[in-house]
Amino acid sequence: MTQTLNTIARQSSLLTDRQLLLLDTAVDLELGEGVTDPLNYAARLWAQLSLPYRDPGDAPEWVRRNGSITLRISPGMITARDGSRTRAYPYGVIPRYLMTWMTTEAVRTRSRTLHLGDSLSQFLGKLGMNASGASGRRMVDQLRRLTVSTMNIEDLRNENERWSVSGANFNVTSKYDLWFSKDDSQGQQPLLGSTITLSEDFYQTVVEAPVPLRPEVLRALAGSPMRLDMYTWLVYRLFSLRRPSTVSWNQLANQFGSDYAVQRQFKAAFEKNLREVRILYPQANLAVMKSGLRLMPSAQHIQSKLNP
Repeated sequence: MTQTLNTIARQSSLLTDRQLLLLDTAVDLELGEGVTDPLNYAARLWAQLSLPYRDPGDAPEWVRRNGSITLRISPGMITARDGSRTRAYPYGVIPRYLMTWMTTEAVRTRSRTLHLGDSLSQFLGKLGMNASGASGRRMVDQLRRLTVSTMNIEDLRNENERWSVSGANFNVTSKYDLWFSKDDSQGQQPLLGSTITLSEDFYQTVVEAPVPLRPEVLRALAGSPMRLDMYTWLVYRLFSLRRPSTVSWNQLANQFGSDYAVQRQFKAAFEKNLREVRILYPQANLAVMKSGLRLMPSAQHIQSKLNP
């Protein structure tokens, strides 16, 4: 594998800067060079379901499905500094960074109350974001959207002559205490003891069998929520897969592609993003087929159990 990656890297004049970044990261992971960051974690639930890629706007709810499981998100109300109120959904890459940080901190500390750190720039660094004023404002906006949204998970099953539905309503946080400077264009001001307390229900989903992820891979896949979701899902699915399984394009579109008008647009985007994920996750044994994505038993991506 290393020889193959090095051969590709030597042909770098034919590659874009992004492709070079992916290959450099893949080579480092293969050789174990510079791989010193502790593992990140994702909640098992969020390896199966995910948040919106784009702002759903005025929609009364946003829905995503994975097999028998359905996630519904209702927007919450965020309050501006002038007291005005706006309905808002979390969406895009940043809430995924935040959820990964929340899960990782909960696993590390075994506490529902999480401390954001000494400064906004330090917290942005923990998320893998650059410490600019614009990044800080986007992070704060998405953090507030995430803390006020309400979520519903339902599992609908049909068995012989019976059917059942089970579910839960929850918020990510039960309490938040956030302090920011009124004038912090560079993101350097202290967070003044800002904390987030995870809801009991969400905390339990976080600490029960969290999915380990390589932070180097998360950083390299930055910029696309679909890439981040695909990587997390594949690590989760392939960890315990014992026999080949095909996930249809319709199933994949329900899980990853609700923002696409037609399935062929989703399929093109999915295959493009999958190519990048596979560079960084070469252990993934899979094949793109006409019927869908064929998953096959694979070597472990991370040599550890899902439970830390």
